[in-house]
Amino acid sequence: MKKCHRCGTAWRGYGKEPRSREVCEGCGGYLHCCDNCQHFDHKVSISCKLTTTAYVGPRQQLNYCEEFAMHDTHVEAKKNKVNNARSRWEALFSD
Repeated sequence: MKKCHRCGTAWRGYGKEPRSREVCEGCGGYLHCCDNCQHFDHKVSISCKLTTTAYVGPRQQLNYCEEFAMHDTHVEAKKNKVNNARSRWEALFSD
């Protein structure tokens, strides 16, 4: 499920991703922003996992990044489940 990074309101829009100027129904924040992107990461120097993007300024503000992909909690939960199962499996056969 795709949710707003600020208030957690579910995005119920049309299409695969929110349009560039689309705002959250709950808080009015922009949905097409770095904080909502799956490539956003505070641990990286410019806070983006992609090397082809440029710094866009405040991460919660509207941007027009062509690489934007909204963070999906269902996809993240599936990845975590697989990673947890893999680590438990490997722990069974480790020294």
